[in-house]
Amino acid sequence: MSFTTSRRVELADTDQEGIVHFARYLVYMETAEHELLRAAGSSVTRDPDGERWVWPRVEVSCEYLAPLAFGDTVEIESRVAEMGRSSVTYEHTLLRDGKAVARGRMKTVCCRHADGGGLRPQPVPEELARRLGRS
Repeated sequence: MSFTTSRRVELADTDQEGIVHFARYLVYMETAEHELLRAAGSSVTRDPDGERWVWPRVEVSCEYLAPLAFGDTVEIESRVAEMGRSSVTYEHTLLRDGKAVARGRMKTVCCRHADGGGLRPQPVPEELARRLGRS
C-alpha cells in the first residue's frame, strides 16, 4: 500500500535560521504512517478486542538531501516496503516542489501490553496485513 499526504512547515519545526530541525523529518514520517494506517482502516493504538496495541519503532533511518524551511509545503510519499509476521517497514520520500529532500525507513512491530508490564510482539492482524498489501 502507498499513501501521500502533505503539510506546511511551521515555525515550531525550525531552528533560529528558519531551517527544519533534523528530528522533525522523523515526525513528518510518523505523521504519514498514521495517515496511511487511517486510510487502511486502522490506527497506531487500535483496540480490536478490548486490548490496546502499540507499534514501537525498532529501526529508523533518514537520508537528508536538501533543507526544508519555514513555510515550505512538504509532500510525504509513504509505502509499505516489507511486512514480517509482526513487523511493518515503511519507506518515506519527502518532497518539496516535486524534488526529494529526504528519504527514510521506519520499522515498527505490532505489540500488546504484556502481563506484568512491557510489550509483547503480536502478529500483524490478518485484515490489516491484507489492507496494507500482504497477499
